[in-house]
Amino acid sequence: MTGDRSSIIRALNPFVPGAGRPPKELVGRTPELEYMDTIIARTKNGYTNQGLILSGLRGVGKTVLLLRLMHMAQRQGLMAVGIEATGDSERDQAALFNEFERAAAKERRDSLRNALRSVLQHIQKISLETPIVSTDITMQNRASNRYLEFELACEEIAETLSEHHSGLFIFIDEFQEMDAPLMGMLIGLQHRLGQQSLPFYIIGAGLPNLPGVLTTSRSYAERLFEYREIGRLSDEATVRCLQETVQQSGRTFTKTAVDRLIEDTKGYPYFIQAYGEATFNKADSSPIPIEAVLAGECEALRVLDHGLYESRWQRSTKQGRQYMRAMAALHTEVCDSAAVARFMHKKTQDISKARKTLIELGLIYSPERGKVAFTVPGMAEFISRVEPDEQLPYDRY
Repeated sequence: MTGDRSSIIRALNPFVPGAGRPPKELVGRTPELEYMDTIIARTKNGYTNQGLILSGLRGVGKTVLLLRLMHMAQRQGLMAVGIEATGDSERDQAALFNEFERAAAKERRDSLRNALRSVLQHIQKISLETPIVSTDITMQNRASNRYLEFELACEEIAETLSEHHSGLFIFIDEFQEMDAPLMGMLIGLQHRLGQQSLPFYIIGAGLPNLPGVLTTSRSYAERLFEYREIGRLSDEATVRCLQETVQQSGRTFTKTAVDRLIEDTKGYPYFIQAYGEATFNKADSSPIPIEAVLAGECEALRVLDHGLYESRWQRSTKQGRQYMRAMAALHTEVCDSAAVARFMHKKTQDISKARKTLIELGLIYSPERGKVAFTVPGMAEFISRVEPDEQLPYDRY
């Protein structure tokens, strides 16, 4: 393949690997899209509904789906704002207030836009009237006041939107990372406003442990949300995604090529985009043959290593990497914590800190008591295949 032709093919490649980048074809998520349609319709007709929580491993398309749901609400004229939780309560609240202001400014109906601006100006006035004194007690009161201001803002916005057959939707990615008091306040707020029949919804996405985190924060959270586990696509959905994506470029895959891609990607959306892109770049004819798939596999692995695995390995400590290497060596999807300790020739309590840190970093999670698993599909295979260094130059401990 000549250089010019290769450049043209890359320019026309319809696959888009990358965190949160929307694919050309979103398949296999019809139940979640239909559920969002239901919430939107009920809101516009003056009825309330449960919120929605999406949980799953990394690379399954939760962020892409969350963004699609948010855009659905926005296209229907509802007030939909979104943030990625950071663990910094003040920062997350400020981000939400900024999104409220942006959404209000974009409102096309003059009467509603003016009403929303009045609400936000009222809240800002209350905030400015709160004295700022640097004592521990006053700073605690200040934090409490921020929560009250936020609750008041959400309540008044929801009341205003309800009068216009609209609603307030807060979309939160990486929800499990949110500061516990802020998370608890938001859950409590949805509970209270729902009791008042006000249209306020939290639509969240996060790792598999998110449902447990929410119910730990507020026991009634299990009744406030519709919980959906987002996993890998079925073989049928994978084929649809692959074929419908390349059909936009006037191409198709041969059956043997598709079968190989199903085997390579295992139905994970991130993998589908990575292998699809690499295969497309190696194909100079249609239908795309299995030879193009085989020729692109090394490049696809490089994309996955760089985009999913290497940075997460580097984020950990030396002790954390030793723990992950032991998990990989057990060759099981879910590992027994005691088995990890035995492999490391240590007592379980001696490696509990490394385990806790890995969970806090979002690298592993605990599907049940005494068990651990990687949050990224294929992480164990990466560790076994690449054998990355446990000690890195910038490690401090």
